[in-house]
Amino acid sequence: MGDFFRKQLFNIIAAVFLALFVIVWGSVLIQVWVFVPVVPGTPPELNGAVVCAAGALSTSLSSLTASALGFTIAEVRREEQSSGEAAGKAQAGVFDAGGITTKLSGRVITALMVYLAIGLLVLGVWLVKGTASSDLIGAFSLSLLGWIIGAAGVVFQTEKPSSEPHAAG
Repeated sequence: MGDFFRKQLFNIIAAVFLALFVIVWGSVLIQVWVFVPVVPGTPPELNGAVVCAAGALSTSLSSLTASALGFTIAEVRREEQSSGEAAGKAQAGVFDAGGITTKLSGRVITALMVYLAIGLLVLGVWLVKGTASSDLIGAFSLSLLGWIIGAAGVVFQTEKPSSEPHAAG
């Protein structure tokens, strides 16, 4: 039994972290979604501990996923540059995004998907509820949009141009 936990320790830590993220943000989303303000546009009052936990978890997961992507991109770029130098080719600085996705661990991919899924739900609640949501919802929504813009920049930057000539239409 101890050997199982020893082999699965990182997976257990990742699962607990992601479960906490989902539970805390699920709680926030439910509280904001079902809240009916007495005065239109009034946000719900959220428990201070929930606000702190939600902020810490979302900031942490955003940073962790962004850094994992950044480190993986740097690793793939180094490998491609060294293989290009060995073959006597100069690299143009653009590399195959497929190399990045194959190097990401299952934990990182799961974290990315959880962050995006919950983030998109938070963004949806923020857009629907507007001022009747909370500053916490708005802050996470803006943070998610910034994260998506950064990720999109990486996606478009890593795209290799086709080596086939395009037919003029």
